[in-house]
Amino acid sequence: MKRVLALATLGCLVAGCAAKPFLLDGTESRAEVGFSGSPNTAETQAIAREHCARFERVPQFLDAQENVAYFDCVPH
Repeated sequence: MKRVLALATLGCLVAGCAAKPFLLDGTESRAEVGFSGSPNTAETQAIAREHCARFERVPQFLDAQENVAYFDCVPH
């Protein structure tokens, strides 16, 4: 069993498995998207777009610090 787990972990590392970006916090006017490693702009933008769309708004990138990308949700 330990061997299977070790092989699965190694396979994931070799394949580049990483946690996907996720909505960390958000309101009608902003979205904070958490990520690990370097930010994948397309993926963080997609998470922010989905959140802002709930309020009929679109995301506007502000800044990224540590593991959080910050967006304003602005009217179309």
